[in-house]
Amino acid sequence: MLLRVFALLLVTLLASVPQLAMDGWRGTEARRIQIALEMVETGNWMVPTCGFEPTWTKPPLHYWVLGGIAQLFGGDTWLLRLPSVLSVLAMALLAMALLRRWYGPAAGWVGALGIACSPIVIFEWPTAEIDPLFAALTAMSLWCLATGVARDRALDVLAAGVLGGLALLQKGPPYFVFALGAYLVWWRRRGFRHALGYFVPLLIVPMCYYVPLWTWWVAPGEMIAVAQSETVGRISGFQLDNLLSTPQFWLRAFSLQLPLVLWCFWEWRGARDARMDPSDLTLRMCSGAAVFAVVILTFFPGRPTRYLLPNIPLFTFAVAPAVAHFAGQQRLLGAFSRRVLQVVGVCGALGLMAMPFLVGRAGIAVAGALACAGLAGFLVRTPRQLVGFVLLLPLIAGWTVGLERSLTRRDTRRGMEPVGEILRRELDGLGGDVASQLEFYGHVDGKVLLGAGLLPRGDEFCRRAPGAKWLLSSIGGGAGTIGPPYVPRLWISAPRGQFLVHERVPR
Repeated sequence: MLLRVFALLLVTLLASVPQLAMDGWRGTEARRIQIALEMVETGNWMVPTCGFEPTWTKPPLHYWVLGGIAQLFGGDTWLLRLPSVLSVLAMALLAMALLRRWYGPAAGWVGALGIACSPIVIFEWPTAEIDPLFAALTAMSLWCLATGVARDRALDVLAAGVLGGLALLQKGPPYFVFALGAYLVWWRRRGFRHALGYFVPLLIVPMCYYVPLWTWWVAPGEMIAVAQSETVGRISGFQLDNLLSTPQFWLRAFSLQLPLVLWCFWEWRGARDARMDPSDLTLRMCSGAAVFAVVILTFFPGRPTRYLLPNIPLFTFAVAPAVAHFAGQQRLLGAFSRRVLQVVGVCGALGLMAMPFLVGRAGIAVAGALACAGLAGFLVRTPRQLVGFVLLLPLIAGWTVGLERSLTRRDTRRGMEPVGEILRRELDGLGGDVASQLEFYGHVDGKVLLGAGLLPRGDEFCRRAPGAKWLLSSIGGGAGTIGPPYVPRLWISAPRGQFLVHERVPR
């Protein structure tokens, strides 16, 4: 057992290090850290704040985790990303335990390694964002639910409820976007057997936070209004352009679950058992949750890829027994598999030929991944080798393309930390202690604030007239035109935004 844990820990770290090393924040990482640091600053762990004003767009669990790490160990980038990496390890260990028990050691290893070595897990998981930890909690909850319902194991169902409650504390109602698909299969095939053991902890865990919050800190109606704007309210923004982009969304949804999702065709081959045996029910509940989530998210505008992160472990867990069975066959690959590998090899060879034109956009490291892809058709001959290849190739890509991206991100157009450093130098050059009197007005990218070493107060939604001595705003941040008594003193133009500093002067 200890050897398996150590091996999975090693693989998880090997897969995560390139992105852990990324120099600079990405996406909304900085915003999450800003809110967590404000919790530490104020000592109020009940009310998340942004600019020291309450923000109810997300529940507090993620901010508790980041704030606790920052308070105990410091705010190093890799430390604040570490919880997401540990969630990958937790998923791999749980998948190994559940699959090994019911399908054998091979299925356990395929499930665990399939999760840790998934391309999206390698490239997108090691962040301080909310979504990776939410995806892990959601997937583990639904694995336990599917296994408990299929195998009639009440403790697994109870564990599913606890994990689901934590997922609700991590991101809120989006948990049900995935759970509803599993619920439909559960109701159809088992009539919600063990429902009490699942729904009671699912409700109790978040209520341990919300009951005291609603009693002493905020009215429930205020939070519900925000929740509606974040979930149901987004559906109202669906337009014709979103409909036209639906095929692209479906293709993206399929692609991000590669490579093991391809074995769905193998798992679903042949006749099905109408009585729905435990193995088939587990598959149906996990894959049903993933498919139903894609259907629901089709009607959401925007539909970023991170919304679908739970689908990766859900599908991997569902098809792991089939992949293990395929890998165990003592034969040469069939004609279809050989043709697919030949296509992959040709694409890799063509990519190497095009390297002189790709270096400026993708970097020289992409040659390593292309070379490995080009050798696929020559080296892979058996099912076991094919499974090993699809698990190994994302690791190679992570340590070539991914590592180069991490080390150079700060110097690209996406790097906002240098803008923050320039802002801080310019603020210090204005004389006096400007930074301590500065507030932001409208949305200002958290990466700029953290890059400047600032944790200012602010009014993100411009709900009232500003009154601070110094004001920071961004073009397009919702602040509009800031007029008298404010006079612009500083303007910084960056590749991804323009930032203004205004001084309040007597009339």
